[in-house]
This record gives sequence, structure tokens and C-alpha cells, in this order.
Amino acid sequence: MIELAMPAGTIEEALVAFNAGADAVYFGMKEFSARKGAGNFSLEDLSKIRKLSLDRNRKIYVTVNTLIDDASLPAAYRLLSDISGIGADGIITQDLGIARIIGNDFPSLPLHGSTQLAVHTISGVKEMQDLGFERVVLSRELTLDEIRRIREACPDIELKVFIHGALCYGFSGLCMASHEITGRSANEGSCAQICRTWFVDEESGRKLYPFSLKDLDAGRYVKELERIGIDSLKVEGRLKGSGYVDAVTRYYRAIIDGCDEGQYRKAVSLSFQRSHSAGYLEGAGPGHRNLLTGSYTGHQGIRIGKVLDQRGRKILVQSDMRIKDRDGLMVLLPSDGLSSPYRFPAKVLGSEGLRYILLLDDSKAIPAGSELFMISDSSMNMRKLSTDIPLAKKAIPARITVHDKSIEIMTERLSLGYEAEVLPSEKSAEEPIIRCFSSSDTAYALSPISVEGADRRYINPKEMKRIRRDFLSRYEELPEIEACYRSSVKDGSSETLPERKALDDGIFPWNMKGKEIGGRTYLSFPPVKFDEDRIFREMKEKALSVPSPVIGLNNIGDIRFAKENPQFSYFADIYLYLSNREAAELLREEVPSLEGGYLWVERDSYERPWPFTPTAASGYRMPLFISRSCYRHDSLGLSCDECKRHSLHHIRQNERRYEVTVDDCLTLVR
Repeated sequence: MIELAMPAGTIEEALVAFNAGADAVYFGMKEFSARKGAGNFSLEDLSKIRKLSLDRNRKIYVTVNTLIDDASLPAAYRLLSDISGIGADGIITQDLGIARIIGNDFPSLPLHGSTQLAVHTISGVKEMQDLGFERVVLSRELTLDEIRRIREACPDIELKVFIHGALCYGFSGLCMASHEITGRSANEGSCAQICRTWFVDEESGRKLYPFSLKDLDAGRYVKELERIGIDSLKVEGRLKGSGYVDAVTRYYRAIIDGCDEGQYRKAVSLSFQRSHSAGYLEGAGPGHRNLLTGSYTGHQGIRIGKVLDQRGRKILVQSDMRIKDRDGLMVLLPSDGLSSPYRFPAKVLGSEGLRYILLLDDSKAIPAGSELFMISDSSMNMRKLSTDIPLAKKAIPARITVHDKSIEIMTERLSLGYEAEVLPSEKSAEEPIIRCFSSSDTAYALSPISVEGADRRYINPKEMKRIRRDFLSRYEELPEIEACYRSSVKDGSSETLPERKALDDGIFPWNMKGKEIGGRTYLSFPPVKFDEDRIFREMKEKALSVPSPVIGLNNIGDIRFAKENPQFSYFADIYLYLSNREAAELLREEVPSLEGGYLWVERDSYERPWPFTPTAASGYRMPLFISRSCYRHDSLGLSCDECKRHSLHHIRQNERRYEVTVDDCLTLVR
């Protein structure tokens, strides 16, 4: 059955999710989490939830999904060591350097590719598999048909799809709006949510929310995603609290199990939900459904009626739902072309049928006919759960080999052989060995365990317990070793690349036409491509027709093109985010003809060793958004019938002016 993976901003939310029926939870630690505003987990929290997940046969995934510079690698290494010692079912990461470290030093931690990597093509998924990732979280911009094609082309890697929660306007990982406007890095977990703020469209003079997408609610497509063969469904919301986690878990659990989900619909809407849709799953391109929230970007709850009249602080309302004292209510008032929320707790003075007299806290004027929304239900408060949970054992990856007269246990720090009576049997001893040796009366436990030579053999359980106790007692006597990051990257040098702005084609920060500089022709892939085969074909044809081509890689899928076309030279362009030496080395290992690359644009310095000399791009102004939402159609409400497939618009905010380019339904804001 398909997995339901829920967000957990705190350990209490993880407990709520498991109690409500989640198969898995994902969460961040105190460091290197893309949701700095969440409570996040301490190592003790991790140990507790690990113990609980093992007892209940559930999964836990830890997000180490920010970009990490050279100076932070030692701290990230210590964190990975701590997580490895406790155990997790997956590490969700964006940083390719972290992926390299895990692959080399912490192989017991399964690698899961974050949606921040913007994996949205077949080549991208296949390259992730080549890099050792067991699972990929696909970009939220994919349609159902595109997901189906990726699944069919990539049958041997797990795929996870977002089904609920907030949708970003720009591709996750490619959005630079927060960094460019406020200096707060979304790639370091501090997104300022620029997409939820208003701008002025200069052509029309209208104030609007041009980049605020509706929340995702893909309940109607869950069964189809299961039929396609998707392995896991992901819900967004590590900042939204226990009530949200409980309601949304129960809603999707009912859908997956084939039960009536209608009884949970109200709780989902009241916990937190903007106006909502099924997002890009329903389609993209000309004529697609408008995905923007409109004039209000916040929690909307449920429309329950309207205001009929007001006298001072008293208002008369008509409602389709029963209103109780302390229910949270809201009306949206016009404000300079937008909607301004007025929220108030219900104080019922009287009721008759569907009509209620309510008392306001103040004398706020509410126009007759205003729609009334319920945004919280006073009867839905959750009781607090106890987090008094035993700690998990420290996990020791082990290989156990059964010989004719002995058992050998091998771990990274200790390997011992024991004499044992090994008898012939019609069955395998593998499962009894794993069951026995993963148990423990100490602070340590062998996990995961691989077993060799156990086929058609039997070992007395008492003998296995004796061997286990002796091995673990000896392991406990070993001195503690502090995790210490030591780079395996050898220092190298290379010629620096041209100033990054010299490579633009005049409109886009990528260039399929080519720029000749210093006798070389610089080309670069777009980071977003929904017709990957065509773009790869055109790039190859162009590279064969120009002198001394060198091609910029801007998405994980481009690496696969480079591996299949080793006759060309390459560089890591701005969207591959070379944030540290480990990421640079991984790319050089994958692409031997890599000549260099641009340093992560949010940094202007690095620490040696590096495999080559990175070129600083910190002064380069990247686009705020690259989006599959069409500004012309979605933000301005214009018809696709008269669209010429390319248009230019201008917006402003706080005296700053931005250019909006729409090209074949793709929006770029600079």
C-alpha cells in the first residue's frame, strides 16, 4: 500500500501523526533544516521517536535539506554521525555534498532527494539513482501524466509526490525572491514568503497578489497515484501545528483505506487551508485552471454564511452551520483592491433558525452582504500528548556470517568470531538471527543487520543470546570516538569562468544560443525543461556547430546529458549550487570533463581544499521566480486565446521595479 508521510515540526506532532494513521513522519533537527521556524528535533527527540517508530513499524525521515558551505561541513558531519548512531529510514537532502558524505561515511543512512533539487525529468530521476539515492521527492509542478511517464521510465527507484499543503510560486530550490529582496535565504531555511505579498502591476495600475498560489488538496487523485505506482505521498506543513497534522492525516488515511473521508473534510479546512485546488496534477499549459488565491492569501476556513445587518457592536448573520461561543470567525473587507481579514471570536447573543446575533469586540463596520467564514471550531481543541518515551538504542550496522561451526559478527569498530553449534535445517536462520541480534539490554543494538550463510541452518536461540550479550558488552567497553570531518577532496585549480552576467542571452539567465568569449563558446541549459529530449537534442546540435563549446549544467538531469556526451566540456552553472567542496568533487566525479563552476550565489568565498577554483557569482542578480504558473493568464486573468506565447510585463513593490517575462507558459521574474 502507498505510504502516507506527514510533517512534524515537533516530537508531539510526530506522535499525533502516528496516532492518526501516518505511515511515516519527516522532520528537521535544530540545524540544517529548511524550516527554521519549526520547533525541530533535538537528538533526544530523535532517539525517542526512533524507538517509537521501531516499536510501531513506522518510518522516520530526517531533513538535512539546506545548502551547506565549507565552514559548516564539520557541524553537518557531526550531525550526520549522531543521526547515524540513532538511526533513520532516510535523510532528505538538497546538498550534493551531503549526499557524497553520506555515501562515503554513513552508508546506513538511505538517501532521499529533496524537492529542493527540482527533479522534474526522467534524466533527473535516473541521475539521482546513479548517485545512490533510494527515493526522489518530485517537483510539485508536474502533471499526473508527467508523473506517470517518469514512473514508467524509472521503475527501480522510489518516488514521492506532494499531495497537500502550501504551493510555492517558484520551483522549490530555484526561488531567490526571499534572498534578493530581504537577504533571508530560502535555501538556508529562512524563506520570507515574498510570494504571499502584494505587488502593483504597472500596465493596469492594479494592486494584486500575483504570486500567491492556492493550497494543494489532491485527495481525488490519491488512488490514481497509487495505481501509477508512486511509493509515498507527502503532506507539507511543519509550521502548522498538531491540529493540522491530526486532521490532514485522518483525511488521507481514510482515502487510502477506501473509507468515507467526508467526516474529516471540515477539520481539514478549519485547521489551516487557503483556497485550494489539485495544483498542477490537473494539468498545465494553455487553458489550465487558475491556481492563484486571488485577493486574500491567508487561512480561509469554511464559508458559512453572510452578514445581514449591523447595529453598533451587534451583527445579524445568516449561517449554514451552527455557531458556538469562541468559534473563530472572519469576514474579508475591501482594502485598496485587495481583501483585508477581520477576525473575531463568536459571542452569541441569540439565535433563531439559521440567524444569529453576534457581539463584536469593537465597533468595526462590516458591510451587509459580507461573506462570513469560520476559521476555527471551539470544540476541536486537542489534548496534549505525553512525550515521555524511552530512548532508542544506538544503532550499529553489522554483518553476521554463519559458518559450519561458528558465527562471525563484523562491525566498523569491532569484529569477533564465536564457536557455535550450527545444525542443518529445512528453513533459514536469517530471520531468527536478525530478530535475536537486533534485540538488546544495553544502550546499543545491531541495526541494520545483513546475514550470510544462514540458508538451511538452525542455531539454538539461547546460544545466539549468549553471543549477542558478550559482543555488545565488549562493544560498550570501546572508547567513544568523536565524529570528525576530514575532507577527502584534493586541492586543485582551474581557470575562472567569465563574469556570470556575460553569459545571459539578454532575457534569460541561461543561454542555448551561445556566447563567444575568449575563443570559447559558452552555452547553458535552462534549469526547467518539460520537453527534455528536444532541449538535449538542440543543445547537442548547437554544441557541434560552434567553436570550443563549454556547456553549463543547471539541473541534476543535465549531468546525465554530460555523461552521455563526454566529447564536450562542461561547467557547473548557477542553479547547480556549488555550496561546498564535497558537492564540487561529486560533480567532478560524475563529469570528468567538468572544467569548473560558479560558487553558490549566496556566498562570495570558500575554504580550500577544492577540486578546482570556483568563480564567485555573488554580484549576479538571479531571477526572483521561475514558475510554471503563467503571469498573463493566472495573475492578470487574460485569455489564452489571444496569447502570442511571449509577453513582457512590469511590476513594482516598495519602489523597486521588476520585469516579468512569460515564455511558452513559463514565468520568469527579474
